[in-house]
Amino acid sequence: MMNESVWVVESAQLFNLLKFEAPFQLFPFPLMEKVFQKCFFKLRDSVESDESLKQIIPYVVFINKENDVFLVKRTKKQSEKRLHEKLSVGIGGHINPSDDAIQPTMTFFNGLNREINEEMHIKNIQRLDYKGVIYDTENSVSRVHLGLLFLAQAESVEIKETENFSGRWISTNDLKNMDISNMETWSQIALKALEKL
Repeated sequence: MMNESVWVVESAQLFNLLKFEAPFQLFPFPLMEKVFQKCFFKLRDSVESDESLKQIIPYVVFINKENDVFLVKRTKKQSEKRLHEKLSVGIGGHINPSDDAIQPTMTFFNGLNREINEEMHIKNIQRLDYKGVIYDTENSVSRVHLGLLFLAQAESVEIKETENFSGRWISTNDLKNMDISNMETWSQIALKALEKL
């Protein structure tokens, strides 16, 4: 839905607050809250190729109590053609005006909560930990997005939009031995980051 409005921050203001030296960095969360205070909504079709703005995306990796990771595959029926048949360990999406709250931090978490619950049936989230920021400059799509990586432990996770996604738990060991070249770039970055943390 390109006519939706999405939450963005001006790149100049973002770069005043954060110095990016790698595709993944652990900026303290209070610093991210300063970024949120500078965010505003703008029509998505006007920002998709505008590198003077960054679209804020919550990106959540789910694990269970055995530390298995929930792996998602996007089908060809999904609207985002660039991601067809790609594997992902992250669930997330844009923050919309329906998420808006008086406190910008609550706007962000409203968006995170809505996105994961739109796509998944999630039972009993035991924890949700902020891990850092994904900013990949390798292509024009990633250069207009900023991902906030979270690790969530849940009792169970199931795909809700089965026509758009399939999903399964995979052990960390099997994940390490997997060819991740067919994974979304953000998922590749997230896995490398979580391995180190």
